[in-house]
Amino acid sequence: METTTFTQSNYINDYNSLQLSLPLNLGIKIDSNSEVVSFLKAIEGVNLGKYLKRDEGRGRKGHDRVMILKVILFAYSLGERELRKMEELCRNDIRFLYLSDESTPSHMTFERLMKNYLIKDIDDIFFEVSLSIGSKMNIDTHIQYIDGTKIEANANKNTFVYKKRILNAREKLFPKITELIIRMNMELGYAFPYHYFYCAQEIGYMLQYLMETMVTTDTEIVYGKGKRKTAFQKYYDEFMEYYTKLDGYEYWLDIIGSERNSCSKTDHDATMCATKMDYYCNTGLSRPCYNAQIAVSDGIIVNADLYQRAGDTKTFIPFMERNYEYTGRYPEYPVTDAGYGSYDNYMFCLTHDIKLFMKYPMYAKKNTADFQKKIYNTINWKKNEFGFRICPNGEVFNCYLHDHYENDGTYLKIKQLYTTEEDKCEACPHKQECCKSERRVISRDVVLEEFYATVDENLSTEYGKELKKQRSIQAEGAFGVIKQDMKFIRFTRRGIENAKMEFLLVCLGYNLKKFHLHRLKEMKKETEISIIN
Repeated sequence: METTTFTQSNYINDYNSLQLSLPLNLGIKIDSNSEVVSFLKAIEGVNLGKYLKRDEGRGRKGHDRVMILKVILFAYSLGERELRKMEELCRNDIRFLYLSDESTPSHMTFERLMKNYLIKDIDDIFFEVSLSIGSKMNIDTHIQYIDGTKIEANANKNTFVYKKRILNAREKLFPKITELIIRMNMELGYAFPYHYFYCAQEIGYMLQYLMETMVTTDTEIVYGKGKRKTAFQKYYDEFMEYYTKLDGYEYWLDIIGSERNSCSKTDHDATMCATKMDYYCNTGLSRPCYNAQIAVSDGIIVNADLYQRAGDTKTFIPFMERNYEYTGRYPEYPVTDAGYGSYDNYMFCLTHDIKLFMKYPMYAKKNTADFQKKIYNTINWKKNEFGFRICPNGEVFNCYLHDHYENDGTYLKIKQLYTTEEDKCEACPHKQECCKSERRVISRDVVLEEFYATVDENLSTEYGKELKKQRSIQAEGAFGVIKQDMKFIRFTRRGIENAKMEFLLVCLGYNLKKFHLHRLKEMKKETEISIIN
């Protein structure tokens, strides 16, 4: 009888299927100290669905948009900003599996939500979530520590356009155009007008007339070696060169606008800014950047925005107006560094019942030993009982000359010009070091001097000193966490709207991270109290 031998291995020994085990709910497996628990408590009570209303239409329903937004916000709180990384986390990370209800959205799902919804509603989402976190942490928004920083745009740093260079090049081009028009009028018998300023459209009319003339007279247009151009074609080619240059100048001037001095060819909304000292070159480098402004209260960013200005001074008023638009009030104590102290900003605070706790440019420098050695600087001059300056030679500058008006800002600024008696400066032994003209003329802004005196008084108190210290800790500390811990030093999106959305999401991630640390601290206190009791 034939026997059969089984060479197949024993299926019992090699059986490697995983046994299904409880619990099936992932929320039970997540620890109570997890970041996702803090995240859900932070957005509890916030109706995110009102910003993500679906348009009526046929087709597949798609993923839940509120769920997608929650995944994005939670990823930013962990410092994860790459969309493909979010897609990977939704497949492998238990916290994201719990948030997404075990669905697996692709990176394009996140991109579509950002492009179609977050760009237009990011301001409302930021303020609603931030105020919700602030109410749970009982923060005081009457005190806001304000600071700004330059964050590099997603643009090539060598593709810059400066307004001043364009204006200078255009100014040099105008005389050449005038000379060409005069030559053409004399040679061809035309009567085209010429003046000191030209626009591309005006040169375009001349080009059109020359082209129509060549067409009607059957003039052959030739190019290349050995070809002789007609007079019409010669003037046409020269005017075409000037037209191309003027059109390019006007194009970039329109993009730069009246409030900026530069832009980048790669990202038109970015402004060329002098950034911090470079480690390798030991010089300040000009890079395309956005000016990011934040206001911090008790560690939470309660206001944030992007600006195209290189300096911080003119961002203060629109930043305060933004706070009023979304919260209904102005902060009572805005604490800033010296970059925000200006006449317009102080007048804005005065008219809106805001306390003056903003440093001015010479606040710290005027008390340094090196600066006080500059005896010919009017800031170091003493004043008499009437507020007039006394020069190092003992002469009082009380001879009124006239008023100087400045109306380039939000508020009218008036300066009074004073000098000393006519022959005093001539006989002064310090004339060579003190003044460059015949007599020294100094300006006096009485209103601004009162503002400075009020700031000095407010910041010299114990409360003012504490506010100055907290500004350095909270506002600059927030930027330190964003740049160093969260590694956000360069935008990945182009255009101010896209960059603003990205920056506000980073600020929301910072606030959510702060709330998580606050919650762990409160849980630790409760545990200690329960042990004691």
